[in-house]
Amino acid sequence: MPTSSESPQHGLTHRRALVRAAVGGAVAVGALGGVVRLTQGTDDGDAGSLTLAAEDGSDVAFLAVPIAARLVRGRDGVHQSAALPTSTYSMAAVTWRGTEAHPRVSVRARRDGTWTAWTPLPRIDDRPAEDRDRDVREGTVAWWAGPSRSIQVRVQGALPPELTLVLLHPAPRDADAGAGWAPPETLGRRTVDRPAPQPAIVTRAQWGADESWRDGSPRYDTTIAQVHVHHTASGNTYSRTDVPALLRGFYRYHTQSLGWSDIGYNFLVDKFGRTFEGRAGGVTRPVRGAHTLGFNTDSTGVSVIGNYDQVAPTEAIIDAVAAVAAWKLDAFDRRPQGTTTVRSSGSDKYAAGASVRLPVIDGHRDTNDTACPGSQLYQRLPDIRSRAQAVAASTGAGEPQPTEPPAPSEPPGPTPVAVVTASVVSGARLVGRPVQARKGSFDPATARTAFQWLRDGAPIEGDTRPRHRCTEADVGHELAVRITTSAKGRTPVVELLPAGPVQAPSTMTVDPERRERGRLRVQVDLQAPAGVDAPPTGEVTVRIGDRRVVVAVEDLDRPIVLGRRRPLVPSANRLVVTYGGDASFTGTEVALRV
Repeated sequence: MPTSSESPQHGLTHRRALVRAAVGGAVAVGALGGVVRLTQGTDDGDAGSLTLAAEDGSDVAFLAVPIAARLVRGRDGVHQSAALPTSTYSMAAVTWRGTEAHPRVSVRARRDGTWTAWTPLPRIDDRPAEDRDRDVREGTVAWWAGPSRSIQVRVQGALPPELTLVLLHPAPRDADAGAGWAPPETLGRRTVDRPAPQPAIVTRAQWGADESWRDGSPRYDTTIAQVHVHHTASGNTYSRTDVPALLRGFYRYHTQSLGWSDIGYNFLVDKFGRTFEGRAGGVTRPVRGAHTLGFNTDSTGVSVIGNYDQVAPTEAIIDAVAAVAAWKLDAFDRRPQGTTTVRSSGSDKYAAGASVRLPVIDGHRDTNDTACPGSQLYQRLPDIRSRAQAVAASTGAGEPQPTEPPAPSEPPGPTPVAVVTASVVSGARLVGRPVQARKGSFDPATARTAFQWLRDGAPIEGDTRPRHRCTEADVGHELAVRITTSAKGRTPVVELLPAGPVQAPSTMTVDPERRERGRLRVQVDLQAPAGVDAPPTGEVTVRIGDRRVVVAVEDLDRPIVLGRRRPLVPSANRLVVTYGGDASFTGTEVALRV
């Protein structure tokens, strides 16, 4: 984890001691019944430290302490605490009361005597719609810091009511090593008499869920029309054996700190490609989760553990998410690479009652105003769709079925605009080339259509025409168009059409510097076009005669020598250098006589 040499005081005036040791080890009750112990020195806490305790008989130690009074406002308007000594914790979050406030929270932890870098804690966007009437709190994601002692908190923006620091330390268990768990399955192909296989899933009992923490009964849908992909944004430093404890921490935080009825996601996938049961109710049943506000009905939510704005997902992750998606969708004959029209029950992106056409496998940001599932995971959704489709592909498999909107719990509103023929998007996704959206036909025929182009799910400012010309800013990003069609007296219908990743041409120069004594020295230079920040990646293949050398692009700063061990024959005089391309750049080839 990155380290920082910044002083814990950060230039703030320490006007008073933030934590005072209580004589006799007094105990103060924190928010939501959490326990704050102010110790005089223990085996796991220095004098005056905040000490976690597991008061409910579990092995997940917990602390919730009001933090607003411990923050000092700096000259830059940022509120920051001093370094708060603690007993050992491994997860941190901040909660508050009220949905109007949007504080920007960052924390850093002290591990092995060194402070981590400041880590932003995104606001959790998965508030369950069915828990609206419960005593729920707003909060950040729960960050996995690993075993740490001391924490520092920084808050930008207005301080909301009941701002509370939450620390958790789920104790490791012997069973966390996973002995006896089924290994992850590789992707297989569906056959006519064998539906897409159920992947290996670590159950709630296996990862140690305390069923007394949840309340209420699971709710079930009658079909699965979509798979929503998320990330937990909780950090990427966890080990294989940390994951069960991390899940127990998520579960404790969701139910006991935020006040949810259960963990929100149906399934969770770790960076090692293992799949874990999330929300209770049975993995084989269409359990309604609480993960995608406005679109939980008739869907499954799969969340990848980690922050995929910060790192790229592993291939094991892509395979695991695809396997879960194929299995859940194939049971209801859904095409993983298809689209479906669903009705929003109300999100911060689509009003209640709006009909929205979305990919069958989409990202959280497609339905809500959020960065989830992280830009680097979002860019891999086409791979997840294609791998899931490969599992489900066979005669009659994965045929699209009509998705009926759920029966409204209140009197229905206006009839939505009907899609007669779907809109389409086409064109080469190359810098300088256009991508064209062509609207379909609708009922009523007088309906008006508006376009908004998106880059990695975020609107491109001012790009509201049917045609988008790909620019350098698009390179390596997923392009899509949102088509909204409305008519007087009708609720609008929204179509979200992925266009795919945009590529730029690469420029390759080949300089055969010297040929002597049967050796050829070649310098290859591979460049991105002007205006593109990302460099090309991948491999370059150099061939002459019967010789072939493969070189990583990042190693092209050194000349390539052919014939070093076995001299080239004089007749070998045609040099061919090939770059295969990557997600951001097209391939190219140079051939010349030497």
